[in-house]
Amino acid sequence: MFPEHLARLVLILAVMCLSACANTESSRPFDTTFLTGTEPLPGPVNTDEYAPGNKPARHHFQGVLRFTMAGETSHIEVLKDSFGVAMDPDLHINLLPDFSFTLIQDEQVILPVLRGPQRMQHPYWEYIIEPGRTWQETADGDWSRASLPFALKEKNQNCLHNGLLTFLFKDDGSVSRVAYQVGSETCQYLHINLWGMASARYIPQESTDAGEVIVAWREETAARPTVKPLDDLATDYPGFNPDKLLPPVATDITVYGLMANGVHYRSDCPTRFGPYPYCDEIDLPSYSLAKSIFAGLAYMMIVRQWPEFKDRKISSLLPECRLPDGRWDDVTPHDLIKMTTGNYTSAGNSVDEDSAEMTTFFLAESHADKLRFSCEAWPRQQTPGARLVYHTTDHYLLGTAMNVFLRQKTGPEADIFRDLMDKNIFGPLHLSQTSQITQRSYDKAAQPFTAYGLFFKPDDIANIGVFLNGGEEHPGLFRQQDFAAAMFVDTSDLMRWGHTRGEAYSLGFWGFDVAPFLPCSSETWIPFMSGYGGNIFVLLPNGVSYYYFSDGGHGAWKDAAVEINNISNYCKD
Repeated sequence: MFPEHLARLVLILAVMCLSACANTESSRPFDTTFLTGTEPLPGPVNTDEYAPGNKPARHHFQGVLRFTMAGETSHIEVLKDSFGVAMDPDLHINLLPDFSFTLIQDEQVILPVLRGPQRMQHPYWEYIIEPGRTWQETADGDWSRASLPFALKEKNQNCLHNGLLTFLFKDDGSVSRVAYQVGSETCQYLHINLWGMASARYIPQESTDAGEVIVAWREETAARPTVKPLDDLATDYPGFNPDKLLPPVATDITVYGLMANGVHYRSDCPTRFGPYPYCDEIDLPSYSLAKSIFAGLAYMMIVRQWPEFKDRKISSLLPECRLPDGRWDDVTPHDLIKMTTGNYTSAGNSVDEDSAEMTTFFLAESHADKLRFSCEAWPRQQTPGARLVYHTTDHYLLGTAMNVFLRQKTGPEADIFRDLMDKNIFGPLHLSQTSQITQRSYDKAAQPFTAYGLFFKPDDIANIGVFLNGGEEHPGLFRQQDFAAAMFVDTSDLMRWGHTRGEAYSLGFWGFDVAPFLPCSSETWIPFMSGYGGNIFVLLPNGVSYYYFSDGGHGAWKDAAVEINNISNYCKD
């Protein structure tokens, strides 16, 4: 019988080849005649059309690039739309938001001055613009060429749709039309292809932020680990089978990889039209990975400095939770981080989380509305601390309580993301500028979502894995007993997950006992993070970390964990 892992490998290669090869034959290349002309773009093209060349550009881009989409030049193909958003004419999801960004050049890299999610006037989309490249092609004559990777982020949500754009330019402000397409996503409920042409305007001008932006970019790229293809694992670790790392469904993959001994072994980033040419810069949504990376680590930092926070009553910190039935009067931040508040409607596996009522929380744009729902949605069922019931709202309450407490201690402008996460972890690790902005409520409160809403690049995930696996010290950040509990080194206080054998939860992190599958003679817990749609981040006890980002709703990784034991045995015998 054909081995399952080889079948999956053949499938992903076939999908990439069929989409890439078919579009190469049927699509017009982006030559100067086409980009400076008026001919429409009939469909998405092979991603090679957006890939940078090696010859340095004759011209230097520095200024503002602007374009506005028109309906007659914008096209959409809907592949999956679980909530019918493409049918709503008021959302205009076929149109990109108006584009007006200052771009500067560092050698051949073209850099957006503003990184991370940017709020737009568009009713559905927001931009994340990432660094691209400029180059020269012989046939372009006096024009130079540029391309940029970008993501469309759904407003108020964590879904990302990966795009590419390209154009020609000159120093005098001449600019061609902009060609763009979106052909992949990390979004379980909405799969679409977008493509089109837009008339553009280039306004050359100096940027006062240019020096600072370039320094930040160089620090970011200098901190990135060495990247190798996954196939090199078989050479670097004889007997290792890289096919075992393949996520469950090949067609759902955005990217996957493994960090071992300082080397980042990473896949390509497949799209429906060929490999994404900027895989280093592709944007990844955290979803509930943030419950570990943000809520869990921020909680441990606050408790390390102010141990009394752990046992504060939530109703004493959040007036909105002072309800007549007193359901929050005996709940503490420690109960919230463990999701053992005793307040729930159903203890069934994610029944509350997947309920129609939760739509109210996820669609609410103001902090007041999200907080009101989080306080009032779930009735008291039992004493806090007794049962784990998965609630995103618990971690939203925790984030709000942490912000309130931090402001009481350090001043009214304190912010848990800026002053805890970015200052102490993301900044010192020189993670991407995109990762240093989080999703917030759309009001004056600008409350960080805490439970979801971070954005990463593949190298960010690799570097966070090294940090959490002890490759970097954590001086003064966490209490030893808390970090040991989160990493499942100390399992004395973990909360068993009753719906899946061998799973548990501790201080924002999931744990899985892999002992029966290796086999190990005693429990061997592996801490991991799991995000909506199929985002997995695993921290192996031998210092290796493994991740994948996908959107098919799968979360299996046992085969990868067993294979990674071949790098070095991590059984706790």
